[in-house]
Formats: sequence, structure tokens, C-alpha cells
Amino acid sequence: MLKPNYTLQDIQLSVEDNEFNKGLQLFKKGKVGTVQETFSGFEAVVSGTKKYRVAVESNNFDKGECDCYLGQKDYLCKHMLALAIAVVHKYRPQDMIVIDHSLNQAVCSGKISEITKDEIIEVEKQIKTGLSYIKNWSGPSKKWFEYQDNLSKGSRTILLALSNLPICEKSVVICIALLKKLDKKLLGSVDDSDGTIGNLMEEIIELLCMFTDFKKEIGPYIAKSLPNGEVFDWESGFFTFNEDLKKYQKK
Repeated sequence: MLKPNYTLQDIQLSVEDNEFNKGLQLFKKGKVGTVQETFSGFEAVVSGTKKYRVAVESNNFDKGECDCYLGQKDYLCKHMLALAIAVVHKYRPQDMIVIDHSLNQAVCSGKISEITKDEIIEVEKQIKTGLSYIKNWSGPSKKWFEYQDNLSKGSRTILLALSNLPICEKSVVICIALLKKLDKKLLGSVDDSDGTIGNLMEEIIELLCMFTDFKKEIGPYIAKSLPNGEVFDWESGFFTFNEDLKKYQKK
């Protein structure tokens, strides 16, 4: 018996929120017919504007086919997403966990506590996974959109990891170290034409601002820890939002 090598969260991390929700709603409304195994994956009839024959691979949910307009142009469509979700539900029901917030923006846990060693290990593991998708651009032009999709997946993976951080000084250190790594990547050969990584850095600064909403006394520590005069000036966003903390900024 075939089993998919992806979970619901893998699917959600790989596509924009709006597209994922379209596929999820099709699945929830029972629009996916009986899932059948094929040589390389799974197939089913998915009802949309009309009935579509849809297939996805067992190793890659975004590899397959659908006879809808988008599918015929080799785009990942909502029917393929609905089938992939149905496949996870059938073969890996324990992995049907939906992330209940947007993956395109910073989310603060609101939990004020020290971060444990185990939490640090897990967060750094997730961050490392996210950074692995943010690579230098060196491919042919036909691979550019796939490359940008990987940047987006890396960004979303990182923001999910940061959403679990408790509010404390060690979490601030993790965020600032990450900002420095992203800064170096942008100085390298990462093609951020779509602004995905730049937006990610802005969201990390936004998260640090949120830390001060929940714990005002952490503000001076953040202000003193942020480097001054980084190449892309990402640290200025914190002081724009927190004018009263400029007195703590490094000179």
C-alpha cells in the first residue's frame, strides 16, 4: 500500500494561504471522490465547476495532473490540493493538523517565560529547515518560479517556527541571529526580486515589536542588541515603531 510522503502541514507550508484554503474547502465539502492508488501515486475525480480527473504523486503532492484549465497548463490547482489533502486524510490521518494562523506574517505566542533547551533545539531545527530553501539563484530562467516558491516556503517555515517562541531575551537573540543570516544571504546571490526575504525580515522585526507589547521591559534589551547600520537597514523598523527606545540604540 502506497503512503504519501507529505503531511497536511507540508502542503500548507508550500502554498499561499488562499490557495490552500480553496483546496481544503473542496475536501471538507466532500468534493473528492474515491481515492485510488496508481503506480506512482493517487487519483480521484474532484468536483468543481464540473468533474475533473486528478492525480498526484506519492512523493510530491505538487506533481501530478488535472484536466482543469490551470492543470492543463501545468499549474498546481485547487483540485490537486484537494486530492492531496484527501490522500493525507486517508493514509496519514494523524497528520491532518491545520496551522490555524496565516503563514505570511509574524505571530507572537504571547507566552512570557524562559525558553527551554528542548525548545531552542526544536526552533533552531525548524529555522535550519527554512533556511535550506533560501538558496543562491543559479538556475535557468524556466526554473525561476520554482525557485521563488522555495523562497516562499522557507519564509513560511521560519515564521511558523518563530510563532512558538516564548517572550524572553534568548528568543530575542535567536531572532537577531536569524536576521543576520538572512542579511548575508541577500548580500550573496539570493534573487529576492519578489521581496519575499525582505518581507520576512520585516516580519521578524514586527515580532520583536510585538514582544514589547506583551513585555515592555524587554524593549531596551532588544534596542541594545540590534546591530546599528546593517546593510539593508532592517533594524530601523524597530525604532520607527518604538520611538521612545531610540535612546537605547547603539551609536
